[in-house]
This record gives sequence, structure tokens and C-alpha cells, in this order.
Amino acid sequence: MRSRFVVLGAVALLALGGCDKKDKSADEALGPVDFVEQPAASAGGACILWDYDFIKSKIGIKFEVAASDQVDDTSTCVVQTVANDYPDLALSVVESTQADAKLFNSDLKPDKSTTLKGLGKAGYRLNTAAGGAHGPVIEIGWLSEAKQLQTLRYTFAKTAKAADVTAMNAKLLDLAKAMDTTAG
Repeated sequence: MRSRFVVLGAVALLALGGCDKKDKSADEALGPVDFVEQPAASAGGACILWDYDFIKSKIGIKFEVAASDQVDDTSTCVVQTVANDYPDLALSVVESTQADAKLFNSDLKPDKSTTLKGLGKAGYRLNTAAGGAHGPVIEIGWLSEAKQLQTLRYTFAKTAKAADVTAMNAKLLDLAKAMDTTAG
């Protein structure tokens, strides 16, 4: 019994001694934490449709992290860089719809948006001004040939220039065209 108290006392003294001074060598031995990039598809949801290199090849931005969600038949994905909240790129996909091009243009296309030709059965682009902590936003939505509703939304950093927005309009349309699904 006495040896148990001696051991407990020694452990307590060592623990208290460790609280008073920090062992810097242990912190230095750990070094910086390395970021390990996971494929965008590993986030699931609509992210399974994306690859960081594919996105970069289309719009020139290298994203590094992805997150997704699924609600009913709508799947989403958002990709960002590690360093900043913006820019980000979001994709939402409604698995299937009964809407045709006429209904899409009359009821689903936002007010003040521009009709896009050559993207799915019907499409639009909506540019909005900066607000809050982010810069301007470009949204491209379309009714795919496979009867899915798809939306790409690119949100700029607050520091974006008008020329950046103009250039991204064409790049985002190229990305949307590359992603347009066809009837199976």
C-alpha cells in the first residue's frame, strides 16, 4: 500500500513540475502542420463531379478544399482555397426535373439575368454586385440535356476588379458547358 502512495506522489510531482515550465523542444520537434489535399470528390455530394485540376483548367483558379451537402434531390458542393474565404465556387444540382426550356425561362430564370445560348436546353447568367465581406458574384444556371437543374456560382474576393469579373464570365460559361450532362 505504501509503495502505491509513493508512486502516486512521484506522478503528481512530475505532473506539477510539467505545468510550471514549457518544454520548447517538444513543440519544435513537432514542426509545422502540413496540409494534405484531398480530392474534391472525397467530399461527396455534387463534389463527385469536380476535380481541382479540371476546375483550374477551365477558370484558372486552384482550389484546395471542398465541402458538400445533400437535401432531398438537390446536391451541392463548394470549393475554396485554404488561405482565404474568397473566391469560392459553388455547384448545385437538382437530380431531375419535369421543367422544359419554356418553364425554365419563365419561372426559374432570375429577374435581371441574361439568357445564355448554347448551354443545355436553357440557361442564364446573373451578375451581382459586391456585398458584405465578398466581392461580385457570377451565377450561371441551366436546364441540362439530362433534365437536371444545375447552377454554378463564383464569388469573388472583395478586391476583385471589373476586368476580373468580365474575364470570369467567359471562363465560367466554359466550365458550365464542360459540365453539362446529356441524356443517358
